[in-house]
Amino acid sequence: MEGIVNCFILYSDKTTIGIANELLNEVSVNKVFILSSHDIIDCDSLKGCEIIRCNNPFSGETLRKIAQLSNTPYSLIQTRNVPISIGYKGIKRMTDYLQERNAGFVYSDYFEIKESQTKKHPVIDYQIGSVRDDFDFGSLIMVKSSLIAECVEKMDDNYDYPYSSLYYLRLYASRVSKIIHINEYLYTEHELDNRASGEKQFDYVNPRNREVQIDMERVFTDYLNDIDAKLYPFYQEVDFIDGEFPVKASVIIPVRNRERTIKDAIESAINQNTEFRYNIIIVDNHSTDNTTEIIDCFKNDKVIHIIPERNDLGIGGCWDLAVNDKRCGRFAVQLDSDDLYSSENTLQKIVDCFYQEKCAMVIGTYNMTDFKLNTIPPGIIDHKEWSEDNGRNNALRINGLGAPRAFLTSLLRNIGVPNVSYGEDYALGLRISREYRIGRIYEILYQCRRWEGNSDSALSVEQININNRYKDGIRSLELSSRIELNKKHHSIKNNDNPDKFDIDSFIKRQMQQWPLAKENHEALSMIDVKEFTLNGFNISVEHNPKRIISSGAKLDKDSISKRACFLCEKNQPEEQMHYYINGNRPYNICINPYPISQGHITIPAKSHSDQYIQENEYRDMLAMSEIIPQYVIFYNGPQCGASAPDHFHFQGAPLKDIDLCRNIQGYSQRDNLKRVKNIYRGEEREEFSSLFLCESYITPLFLSVGNSIDLMASTFVTFQKVVNKNLGRDMFNIFTWSSTITKDNTKRYFSLLIPRSKHRPNCYFASGEKNMLISPGALDMAGLIITPRKEDFDKIDSEEIKNIINEVGIDNKTLKIIIDELK
Repeated sequence: MEGIVNCFILYSDKTTIGIANELLNEVSVNKVFILSSHDIIDCDSLKGCEIIRCNNPFSGETLRKIAQLSNTPYSLIQTRNVPISIGYKGIKRMTDYLQERNAGFVYSDYFEIKESQTKKHPVIDYQIGSVRDDFDFGSLIMVKSSLIAECVEKMDDNYDYPYSSLYYLRLYASRVSKIIHINEYLYTEHELDNRASGEKQFDYVNPRNREVQIDMERVFTDYLNDIDAKLYPFYQEVDFIDGEFPVKASVIIPVRNRERTIKDAIESAINQNTEFRYNIIIVDNHSTDNTTEIIDCFKNDKVIHIIPERNDLGIGGCWDLAVNDKRCGRFAVQLDSDDLYSSENTLQKIVDCFYQEKCAMVIGTYNMTDFKLNTIPPGIIDHKEWSEDNGRNNALRINGLGAPRAFLTSLLRNIGVPNVSYGEDYALGLRISREYRIGRIYEILYQCRRWEGNSDSALSVEQININNRYKDGIRSLELSSRIELNKKHHSIKNNDNPDKFDIDSFIKRQMQQWPLAKENHEALSMIDVKEFTLNGFNISVEHNPKRIISSGAKLDKDSISKRACFLCEKNQPEEQMHYYINGNRPYNICINPYPISQGHITIPAKSHSDQYIQENEYRDMLAMSEIIPQYVIFYNGPQCGASAPDHFHFQGAPLKDIDLCRNIQGYSQRDNLKRVKNIYRGEEREEFSSLFLCESYITPLFLSVGNSIDLMASTFVTFQKVVNKNLGRDMFNIFTWSSTITKDNTKRYFSLLIPRSKHRPNCYFASGEKNMLISPGALDMAGLIITPRKEDFDKIDSEEIKNIINEVGIDNKTLKIIIDELK
């Protein structure tokens, strides 16, 4: 077919003219675009081509330009700036596959000219675990133009993707279409990087590439979130007491035919200075040189020499044999037969790290050297890209985790070590990090010697492909396992029919295990209560001394920085139960040990971040109101009653205990509220969200009602923008709940939005008799006033209640501005 491909080629030098002319002579090519970061002097030689200026050919800006110019069914994109030439019918074969194989993205094998020799360069098939950002697609890919347009539409408009746009495109393509490897040699590439494979493999940890890696990590983490494979920083506890071990640690040395290096390695291990007993387990995998004899020369009680009975063990199999030996210590520590510990304190530092970081695996930092221990490129490998929050997610994107590695032996025995001689350590790191914390040591512990005898110093293309295919397979298994792990948690993300959470059973179990929570919840039945009716709404005042912790909380930055966050899981009491729920971010449902009402729950985010709500969190509120029937989920802005403004959280209470929510729902059904705004979707307007104003309450408030989370979220975003502009960021309280309308058996979401002008009333700061320790949060604003002190409970009256709620609410002038802007 004619003119079905637009080509996007990287400008390098005069060689670009050749590939451009080749493409223009292809029948299927419509137009050739040259991507260049600078002005091209000899542009006359590129007649027939259109030159596109771009600061970075791999940025989001460039991909957006490609999307705009991709007015043909298919787009050919050059991914590496090297000279290329198209093979016989190469373009046609790519379009054939896109037409016939239900693919969205294709790539092929290619010929490679390196040092004047032409060789075949096969690539490997793409699988779910092919998520490395340096996956070898060759230098040409062809993509359906419609897929590029969809991809660009999904990209974040506020982020430029400075180096990662093609990575983003590929990950997006893998989600929505097939990525097909064409097992044919369709073009020739002139290789310009003549380094050995042993040097190239460390490019991703080169500090000069750090900016690129941060960009790639961001894109990859978003991808994991999209496929529900992202893990958050919470871990299983490790047991350092489980089982009996003869020594604290064992240095594990698998070896075969290393007569030049094994003596140095053993001496490095023997010379360790520790506060504990350790041994050295050497698994001699049937060496045929003098390695066995050299090992036998060490007449040392610490050295254990094992020769396997089997002949089919790889490095991983030797490790598995060692850790399952009854003489193995509680911790198993790596030392390869080529390498050395950097000092006599390495082993002590590794074992200390296990206890300090409460981890199941420790990884250190190593230095690349030659045989004589002279540092060689790339030098220090510290893997500082690892982070507590995202390290185990980003580990799937890169090809290694570092060295030396050490493991909790009991866990390693349970998991098992793959019987391979490449990637077994990476497989273990991914598997362990799925559930357990990995500790890091960012000082040099290890000298990794590179010499001609190394197994990976200079690998053939075929061997590199075998290695990469294996690691991609490991990643495929791990991604699937992490997706399944997340499914086991209660997910409210993209779920139209979420399961109900048995809140009553959860609270009952928690009360049985936590005397403090049980005592404080039971005490609610004995607190003093006063009732008022204001403007037709029921108002309750409770004397609840236990709430002094919240009402009297110091919320200045200095005070917050000096206390441990009580909503972070690591700081909570051992008795505190957590029910994990996965929304647009993960949360724990917890019983509130200092409740306002029976069944009062707190729902903190798993990760520590400020109490600012965005659209995704609001969506989660609505979804939570479905899975916890007859509950209201509420939110306090950081300056609107939140006693933990440094940690994002919701709270929840039974709907029956919040009169305002029950009453206002009745108002909406009788249409007694002023309609402010409507949003509809669908030909029959079957989906809607309506925003109402209630002026009859003590302070003005808004009620949003709808049957679509999408439209409710849209209404909220509009409301939030107006409030943030006029009152300050998130100066509001929110209540959400859901209900089934009996009349037509349809679901409704309700959201009560109460704008605020200030955090605490003047009486909170007053002295003498005028002082009242009342700090209104969402429940106070809804008519459930909490007074921790008896003197405040005794003297508060209806007039004081009106004054307090009016003072922290908004006045009529501000209300008019908000309504005008909402409309």
